[in-house]
Amino acid sequence: MPFISEFVAVDWSGAKGPRQQGIQLARAPIGRSVPIRIDCPDHRYWGRDSVCDYLQTLAATALQNKTAPVLVGIDFAFAHPFLDVGSYYPGMADGPESPAALWAVIDHLCADDPHMYGGAMFATPPFADYYLSPRNHAAPLYQSRRRLCEIAARAAGRSPSPTFKAIGADNVATGSMAGMRMLHRLRAALGDAVAIWPFDALDDGTIGGTGCGLILTEIFPSLYFHAAGFNPAKGAARDPRFMSDALAAYDSDGVAADYAPQGQDVDEADAIISAAALRYHSANQKMWQTTDATRQEGWIFGVV
Repeated sequence: MPFISEFVAVDWSGAKGPRQQGIQLARAPIGRSVPIRIDCPDHRYWGRDSVCDYLQTLAATALQNKTAPVLVGIDFAFAHPFLDVGSYYPGMADGPESPAALWAVIDHLCADDPHMYGGAMFATPPFADYYLSPRNHAAPLYQSRRRLCEIAARAAGRSPSPTFKAIGADNVATGSMAGMRMLHRLRAALGDAVAIWPFDALDDGTIGGTGCGLILTEIFPSLYFHAAGFNPAKGAARDPRFMSDALAAYDSDGVAADYAPQGQDVDEADAIISAAALRYHSANQKMWQTTDATRQEGWIFGVV
């Protein structure tokens, strides 16, 4: 179990454009004080580029100040299913066989999409036929596959949609394509200064030596609400009492009485509950356990 200096949650978006109202960030310090929203330093709204820059700054600051790494949870799938059929893209010759190779392929094929948008994956053969998307409704190779962590999350009360689904309100693929592009770029920019869990090993609070400033992990905000016995549907997360009760399940102080989340679909509330859940679960040694399976497909932090 690594030492952590603070906890940051990112409610992500795969939408087109330089800025997305739905991207919201929150930070939680060590202790139990309520997580607070992080405002974008140069604009009203965050964009994926500004989030990437911010995460690099977090890593650099931790290294400069010689503090423990910052644990950052981001709401997208860090990889596709693999173990069910032994491949991310079954039947594809020379397809990527490791998470890092998958991220590199996605970033390369989407290189002409600005702001880390990942839509080119849904129009580039042979990959396009695996994704159910507005560009390929037929998608002859699409399957409703699930990673092991998604199966486990379902048992806990909430499961994400398939990572190859890029259509509808429960679209997971678009945000994940954009997110995997960012993982590839952060790995290239930061090297050993970033650890991506559970793919990278943790060693007594350091990853790859003493030069790590950032640990990235996958989160699932709605699961944290449901696992605590709360349903954020129909705007419930806009109610300060609802939020405070949900936060209490993660040993966190509650929000102020005048709490009013920003962002669409209460994305700020998702970031706040996720930051508290990261802080709470990080103290549990069992949550840091990894296997060959988790290192191939990724894992949602906080799912047993």
